[in-house]
Amino acid sequence: MARKQAVAKEKGRGIIWIQGLACGACAAVAPMASAMLVVLLAPAIVAVLVDRQPGRPVGRAVLLCGSAACVGPLMTFWQMGGGAGFALLSDPAVYGPAWSACAAGWLLTQLLPIGIRGVLEATSRSRSARLRAERERLVRDWGLGDQ
Repeated sequence: MARKQAVAKEKGRGIIWIQGLACGACAAVAPMASAMLVVLLAPAIVAVLVDRQPGRPVGRAVLLCGSAACVGPLMTFWQMGGGAGFALLSDPAVYGPAWSACAAGWLLTQLLPIGIRGVLEATSRSRSARLRAERERLVRDWGLGDQ
């Protein structure tokens, strides 16, 4: 058992090492684009670092929503040539939507479980009422209540 845990821990370290290597390569090849991504995804990076749940579900949701909002600013960055990075990042209309998307991802992780729990509760109560009515009908039809 301890051997399996050690192997799993080593696999996790290997993935982290490869991710770090990929981020380093991106920063070396396109430093301004990498800096722009870091600024646009700052709330998502914090969420990933703070999330301690297995699989980091909150961090992943925040990162996914934030990444979707980064596509437009990165396309603008590449179309304007690489020199417009600081000009883009100084405009709140560029990083505001990305940070708002990160906040929306976090909000979804907080509100969606409550909504799902409410729907499941309503469904189970409805099913319970239908089953009780069916039981009463069967008792009445079969005459089991007279005993």
